[in-house]
Amino acid sequence: MREDRESAVRPRTLLSVRPPAKLKGKNTAMAVWEDIITLQGETQAAEDGSPIITSFDKDLLIKYCLAEEECLWLEGIRTEVERTYRAANKRLERMKPRGGDLKDYFNALSMVNALLNRLKDFDARLDGKRKLLHTLAQSLYLTPRSRAGVAPAEREPPKPKSKLGKLID
Repeated sequence: MREDRESAVRPRTLLSVRPPAKLKGKNTAMAVWEDIITLQGETQAAEDGSPIITSFDKDLLIKYCLAEEECLWLEGIRTEVERTYRAANKRLERMKPRGGDLKDYFNALSMVNALLNRLKDFDARLDGKRKLLHTLAQSLYLTPRSRAGVAPAEREPPKPKSKLGKLID
């Protein structure tokens, strides 16, 4: 009965392994799309004609793939900022400010602090993007916990054992 209701709202159009046009030029996003659809195709649900991610989920999956790409880009920028911060901090530690050098020292200190704040900003953006990815993954049943919530088809209840079977157990 439940399966009948679910199949009644499942679209017939299947998602292709080929990424949609919205992901064109976004290599990471396209690779994520291909990986997810390929893995989904390996599931028993897909083989039975009931894939978990359907055409209704296409836009959600596109957003997930784009968020993965954006997260990777942010990680790269964050790494560059961290590298610049560490180099600037090393130079600052080597400075021995005296008299007329104090202005340069405080300018360098200000730059190091600005880089540290920028690094914190990128960490916050990455945390937010990763949280969004997790939420999208749950909605697409890509996390172990969300997949556990997908109810399997009901089985017939076991037949009661005979008196002899109960004695043997």
